[in-house]
Amino acid sequence: MNSVKILVPRLYNVGGVANYYSTLRGYIGQEYEYIYRGNTSRNESKLKIPWRMLKDYSVFYRKTRYGAKAIVINSSLGAGGFIRDGLYFLLAPWRVRKIVFFRGWNPGFEKKIDDSSIMKAWLKKTFLRADHILVLSSEFKSKLRQWGFEGPVNLGSTLVGENLLENESLEILSSFRHSNESTNILYLGNISKAKGVWDVIKAYKILYNQEGLQNLKCIIAGDGQELNELTKYSRTHDLDIEFPGYVREKQKTAVFKNAHLYVFPSAHHEGMPTSVLEAMAFGLPVITTRVGGLSDFFEDGKMGLFLDSREPEHIAEKIRYLLERPEVMRQMSEYNHRYAKEHFYASKVARHFESIIESVIKRNHE
Repeated sequence: MNSVKILVPRLYNVGGVANYYSTLRGYIGQEYEYIYRGNTSRNESKLKIPWRMLKDYSVFYRKTRYGAKAIVINSSLGAGGFIRDGLYFLLAPWRVRKIVFFRGWNPGFEKKIDDSSIMKAWLKKTFLRADHILVLSSEFKSKLRQWGFEGPVNLGSTLVGENLLENESLEILSSFRHSNESTNILYLGNISKAKGVWDVIKAYKILYNQEGLQNLKCIIAGDGQELNELTKYSRTHDLDIEFPGYVREKQKTAVFKNAHLYVFPSAHHEGMPTSVLEAMAFGLPVITTRVGGLSDFFEDGKMGLFLDSREPEHIAEKIRYLLERPEVMRQMSEYNHRYAKEHFYASKVARHFESIIESVIKRNHE
C-alpha cells in the first residue's frame, strides 16, 4: 500500500519531536508510517553508534524504496542533524516527494553555513532540493529564501496534547484558581540558564512578600543541570518555591491548573516552545521573550506580555503589572484558551499537517 513515511527520532525521554509525533499519531491517517532513528538510552557506547546509525540508514532505505508516496524528514539546523539527516535525504528515492521539517534552528550554525562554501554546497545538494519545507518561524523561512530555496515553505507549529485538558473547561480552571489561597507563578521547562529559569526565581525573590503579594508562590517544574543549585538558592533565601521535577500527563495538568501566570524568559534558540502553547491552552496569561515562532503569532498585551530584557527587575515589573490587573488577566485567559484550542490542539495541527502532505503529493501528479 502506498504510504507517507515519517522519519522520527527514537529518544530516551518523551519530549520535543518524539512527543510531537507520539501525540500526532492518534490524529493522522493509517497511511502515515513512522520510521525510527536514534537510540533509547543516554548510555549508548560510542563504539556502537556507527553500527546503530548504519542500521538506521539501512532500515530507512529499505522502507522507502517501494510504496512510499512522500517522505517527511525531521531535522534541526545544527551540527547534529546537518550531515546525519542530509544523508537520509540522499538515500530517499528520487521519485518520492520529500518534505523537510526543521524543528530547531541554531543561529550560530546558520552563520557557519554562511561562512562556508562547502557547507552551502551540502545544503543545496540535500535540504534545498526538498519539494516542500516546514519551519517554525518566519525568520527561518526568510533565511531559506536567502540561501536560494524557491519551493513552498510553510510555517508549522508544535502542539497541545488534548488529553491534558480532558474534563477541564475554562470555567472549571477559573473556578479552581479563584478558590486557591495563593497566587502561583509557573515556569515549566528545562532547568537551564539559557531558558531563563534563574531570572524567574530572582524576579520572584524581588516580589516575595512585597505589599499586596504576601500569598505569591512560585512553581518551577522540570529537570536539568541547574535544579540542585536552584533548590539550594530557594532554601538559602527562604523562598516559597515548589520543585515538582519533570512532569507529564496528570502531573502536568495539575501544575498548569494550579498556576495563575506563566513566565518563560528563554534566550535559547527556540522553534516554538510547546510549554507556552500548553500554558495558553490552560488559560494562563504568558510573559515571555520574542523567540522563534512566538514572534509570528503572540499578541503583546492580548495574550500576555513580551519582555524587553531578561533582567529580573524587568520580569518582576511585568509580573506585578498583570497581578495588579485581574480583569486584564481574565481577558487574556479567555483569549489564550480559545486561541490555543483553535490553532494548537493536536487535532487541528494534524489536519494542517496532512493538508500540506496531500498538497505535495497532488502537485506531483498534476
